[in-house]
Amino acid sequence: MQVAQGGHPYTLIHPDELRRRLERGEPFAVVDARSDETLRESGRTIAGSVRIPAPELVGRIHELPRGRTLLLLADLAEQAERAQELSRAGVTDVYVIEGGFDAFVRAGGDTVSIS
Repeated sequence: MQVAQGGHPYTLIHPDELRRRLERGEPFAVVDARSDETLRESGRTIAGSVRIPAPELVGRIHELPRGRTLLLLADLAEQAERAQELSRAGVTDVYVIEGGFDAFVRAGGDTVSIS
């Protein structure tokens, strides 16, 4: 069950905790909704992620994996807004990374090249 953090309908997860949980094989469904520019600059994502640009998230909600916790990768300035949009559209188990994708990378999180 998801616990809302700070009154928000999503869960904020610390990068170290996410790294540990992914290493244990927890079945997160990862959606990479970062901007094309941010994605290109990073050159990396989390293995198995589904790419859906942020403006298309709600319109493509039927493509989101169901039955697993959704880990949303979004530009740091937009991640709360995008998570809230998903919640309003009926997606109830959404996590975002405290500090964003870059914080996950700095914490030693496993990533793969997008090329």
